[in-house]
Amino acid sequence: MINAQRLEHVEDELETVKRLLVSTASYGESASRRLNELTIKQDLTQSHLDELTIKQDLTQSHLDQIGGKVDQLTIKQDRSQSHLDELTIKQDRTQFHLDQLTIKQDRTQSYLDQLGARLDQVGGKVNQLSDKIDSFITHTQRLFTKTGSEIEETKARTERLEALMLKLDRNFEEQKSQFQEFQLTTGAALDRIDRVLDYLLRQQGGNPNPPS
Repeated sequence: MINAQRLEHVEDELETVKRLLVSTASYGESASRRLNELTIKQDLTQSHLDELTIKQDLTQSHLDQIGGKVDQLTIKQDRSQSHLDELTIKQDRTQFHLDQLTIKQDRTQSYLDQLGARLDQVGGKVNQLSDKIDSFITHTQRLFTKTGSEIEETKARTERLEALMLKLDRNFEEQKSQFQEFQLTTGAALDRIDRVLDYLLRQQGGNPNPPS
């Protein structure tokens, strides 16, 4: 009963480990997708920056060519700078998210390491339990074999005892028959002796008739 409870406890721990592994794998896949998305956004950001550089060059060329449009170009430049500032903020946010993701990944790896250690411990306990069960089965098989031999020996002894009882019963019946025959013979002999004694007594008393 204790072995069954231990096996059930081990199975519960293995099921918990399985759920943790599935959850960790799902989290890893989600993190991978987010990294891919961030990479795509980074590429888009770089593309925008390249486009902005080209525009900046064009703007500088226009400034050189058209002095009258300096104010308009300055406004556009301010807008471009604002966009760059926004992109910088987004980039900082992206880096912050990446840092958090790295921290979470480190925690996940730590959990996985702890989980691996627990799995090794559980595996060791399962192996010990398996060895004990194998030993118990071997011992039980030896007991069954020994018990079977004792049962066969007891059965043989019982059969010999039954044969002996039957032989004793037959001997008793034969002795009983012989004793009854002996009683009959002895009774008849005693009757004859009694008659002879009566005859002899009558002879002594003058009676000429012999006994029949």
